[in-house]
Amino acid sequence: MIKDFITRRKFLLTGSALAAMPTLGLMAQEEKAVFRGWTVSQLNDQLNQGPYLPPPTELDKIREQYTQNSANVRAKYPPKTFSYGPSDAAKLDVFAPSLATDLPIMVFFHGGSWSIDNKDNYSTQAVPFLMNNAIYISVGFDNIPPNTMTGLVAQCRSAVSWVYKNAKKIGGDPNRIYVSGHSSGGHLASMMLVTEWEKQGLPANVLKGGSILSGWTDLYPVSLSMRQGFLKLTPQEIKDYSPVNYPQNVKCPVIVTCGGDESPYMQMQSGDWATKLQAYSRLAGAYRMPGYIHYTTPLLFNDSNNQVIKATLALMNLI
Repeated sequence: MIKDFITRRKFLLTGSALAAMPTLGLMAQEEKAVFRGWTVSQLNDQLNQGPYLPPPTELDKIREQYTQNSANVRAKYPPKTFSYGPSDAAKLDVFAPSLATDLPIMVFFHGGSWSIDNKDNYSTQAVPFLMNNAIYISVGFDNIPPNTMTGLVAQCRSAVSWVYKNAKKIGGDPNRIYVSGHSSGGHLASMMLVTEWEKQGLPANVLKGGSILSGWTDLYPVSLSMRQGFLKLTPQEIKDYSPVNYPQNVKCPVIVTCGGDESPYMQMQSGDWATKLQAYSRLAGAYRMPGYIHYTTPLLFNDSNNQVIKATLALMNLI
């Protein structure tokens, strides 16, 4: 599977992938390429997943499924909510088995292009962890805007720091903390993996593993897209907060997953990250899941029978 993933990445770096893409119009074709053969218009299309999405009505059903399933989980397994910072959004939802003691902890960062969505809608992913005697934490934070990328990464680091310092209080083991996230949340989780934690006053190896779902890891192409209009990334932020620049900082094994039906760009981002991790012997597994689009890869954590959740639970020594 890893070899297939890397081979797929090499294909995506060639013009053959671009040639296979749907026609984006004469204007896009006449624009200047700005990133690996893509024009700004084509890059926007890749990031927005336009040609790779189901009809709007079906996409609405997927979104409704997120919300309803998460509401059902929150009703059945009510989380305890803790503040980790002064902001109203700086809260953690902690899902823990009854009488939890010294259990491994999965910390999850939600997606939404850094600008929308919230921790509540990523509650359904708690179930496989609860069923395997682990703690699941969904992290809330201030979206951009009014936040900045610098502020957002700092918030997420504060969340991990809170989890480490309060692990015993919530029934967890501070020596068994893992991170995960989807899309922009995959970026934030990857940023946690490349953080030099000793500079934050925590053990350098505070994180014991990661499982990244369709994550963004290179902010440079993002800065060329329409998202730059609200992200307003500075050159220093693009450098400092692109995890793909710092694979040497990762101290633990990492699983990288993307959907087989995502845009070539998103598959390329996952492939790049997997390749960098593999070069430093940190890649625990790489999966390209057929039939999954960008917005459905988080559902891989809902089904205990697929290889991604099995690999993630195995990474945590739960199965």
